[in-house]
Amino acid sequence: MMTAMEGVPNHPKAFGEELQRLRESTGLSLEDIAEETKISRQILRSLESGDFRFLPQKVFCRNFVTQYAVVVGADPEELADGFEAAWERFLLASGNHLQIEIDEAPFIQAIRWRFWLPVTIAAAILIVAAVVILRGSAPDVHLAAENRSTPMPRTATNPVPASPSMLPTATEIVDEGDYVSILVRVHPEMECWIHFRDRNGVAGGKLLAGGTEERIDLMGPVKLTVGDADAVVIEIAGVEYRGLGRPGQVVHTEVSGEGLVVLGPRARNE
Repeated sequence: MMTAMEGVPNHPKAFGEELQRLRESTGLSLEDIAEETKISRQILRSLESGDFRFLPQKVFCRNFVTQYAVVVGADPEELADGFEAAWERFLLASGNHLQIEIDEAPFIQAIRWRFWLPVTIAAAILIVAAVVILRGSAPDVHLAAENRSTPMPRTATNPVPASPSMLPTATEIVDEGDYVSILVRVHPEMECWIHFRDRNGVAGGKLLAGGTEERIDLMGPVKLTVGDADAVVIEIAGVEYRGLGRPGQVVHTEVSGEGLVVLGPRARNE
C-alpha cells in the first residue's frame, strides 16, 4: 500500500494529476489499467485530466476510482473521498448544484399537468359528441316506433358458425418462459453497482449497499454487468452463482432462463 496519498487534492484537475502520478509511479499505462479493471479508456482519460463533464453518474465513478486505487496500490477509501471532494468542486464550478436542489420538485408537477390537460380536453370532446349524437337520433327512433308493424314469426335458420380468428391471442404473443427473474445479493460490509439491458432494450443501473438484495424481472436474455465480481451472489431459478471474478473486478454476464454465463473476464472457478 502506497503512503504518498496524504492530503488528496480536492480540485478536479489536481485530483486527476494525482491519479496520473500514482499510475506512472507504478510503471502502468492507461491500457494496463483499462485491461485490469475493464473501465473504458475514455473514462480513465477524463478522470486523469480532471474533465468531469464526460463522466457518468457519481456513484459509478466512485467505484471506478476505488478499482483504480487497488490496481496502483493506493488507499481505496482515501482516494474515493478525494474524488467526492473534487466532484463537489466540479458541481459548484459548473452551476449544477443549485439546479439539482431547486428545479427537481416543480418538474414533477409540470409532467402531471401536461398529462392531465390533454386527457381532460379529450373527455370533454367525447361527452359533447355523445350528447349531439343522442339528440340527433331521438326523433328517428320515435317515428320508427309509430310506423313499425308486428313482424310475422319465422322459422329460425341454421346459424352460420363463425370462422375462427387468425389473430394470435395474448397468451400466444407473450411467452412467459422468456421472462427472467434475477436476485442479486450483496455481501455485508461491501457495495456493488449493477447495470442491465434486456431483449426489448429496457435498461437501468443501481448502486447496492452491503447486506441488501435486489430482484429484477426482465425479458431474457439479459446483459448484466456487475461492478465488483466478488461482492455479490446472483440467484436465477433457485441456482446461486458466486465467485464471478476477483475483488473489485467488473464482470459482464448474460442471463436467461437456462442460467448465467460469464462473458468476460473469466470467472476464478473456470
